[in-house]
Amino acid sequence: MSVNYIVEVEAEVLKSIIKKADKVCGTLEPSMRKLVLLSEDERLYIIASDGCLSGYFPVVPFYSKIASPFEIPLDVVKHFVSELSGKISLHFQDGVLSLKSQNEILRLRIAPFQKDREEKIFVPKHPEGAAFSKRKLLSEIDFASSFLEEGSYVDLYFSRNALEVISQHYGLVAYSRLDVEKNAENPEACSELNIDSFAIRIPYVSARHLIKVLEIEETNQVHVSFDPIRNKVIIFSGDTFTMCADIPEETPHMLRNLCSRFEPKIRILSSLLQRLLRRSLIAGRFSDVEIYSRHGEIVVVSQHGPIAYRGSIPIQGESEEIRFSFQTKAFMLRSVLNRIGSQYVLIDNVNEYVLLAPPSLSRFLVVRNQRIQ
Repeated sequence: MSVNYIVEVEAEVLKSIIKKADKVCGTLEPSMRKLVLLSEDERLYIIASDGCLSGYFPVVPFYSKIASPFEIPLDVVKHFVSELSGKISLHFQDGVLSLKSQNEILRLRIAPFQKDREEKIFVPKHPEGAAFSKRKLLSEIDFASSFLEEGSYVDLYFSRNALEVISQHYGLVAYSRLDVEKNAENPEACSELNIDSFAIRIPYVSARHLIKVLEIEETNQVHVSFDPIRNKVIIFSGDTFTMCADIPEETPHMLRNLCSRFEPKIRILSSLLQRLLRRSLIAGRFSDVEIYSRHGEIVVVSQHGPIAYRGSIPIQGESEEIRFSFQTKAFMLRSVLNRIGSQYVLIDNVNEYVLLAPPSLSRFLVVRNQRIQ
């Protein structure tokens, strides 16, 4: 970098950006813990990514032009600025970025950012998007991703002014639906959005990173859209985020139909079921568990080698007798029940499946019924 630049930024601004970048990058892949600096539209930006989720954070007005985006190590900068206050000067000179604050300085030799893909790195514009309550959107993504592991995915389907969120792992299937809200910036906007339908699949890890970074964004509403040209989801929540997108293998039609036919037959206290699941962890985190109904109670059984556990809880009130049995991982079922959103869990059989839901019927957990007569 032959041209010299100097910009000043408040330490608290830089700390806030680094905190968000830290959430975006996560800790699973240390090689991704980099910050990319570039200038666009007369502003200096910092970009962070986990390889799928990317966050674009404006720093300060910047009326020059950085010829080529470059990388710096996130953890080194995070450590340096953690105890600073006041203004921090950023000096770009002869391939070196210097961060200066009073009598301290950090020098970083930089190299142009080499992007794996051929596309040019850029800051996405704030597009027209479907507006959602941030709290509700994060709650549904949290529910869907709570029992997943690395290598799993969350599927998002948008159409008809609603977003359906689906995930599946170890025989557990989560389904929820979230309606679009009025646009807080334009409440009088037409209720029928001019946004194309889309179906995307995002990695579990990036879904968790998205939750963590949006939790610290100071907004109550997020706007979601899809760029079919670049095949990316664009999320605007004060700052801008993009996510890579694969195509889901299935459609939500079957799940939507199953859940629409749900008629509660059994009601139990979620806390009692979770207690039994916790007690059934006799083989640690990945203990297998069988859950079945029998004569007015729900039975939980876990066995590992010579060790066996059995517990039961009564069905609440005058519930209708239904027969079901299913097997899964105790820890995963506990995780998703912890986010079901009610102290009560309702249960019903639909076709060859068992469905669990809160009284609001806002989200469902679906498992295959192994006791079909």
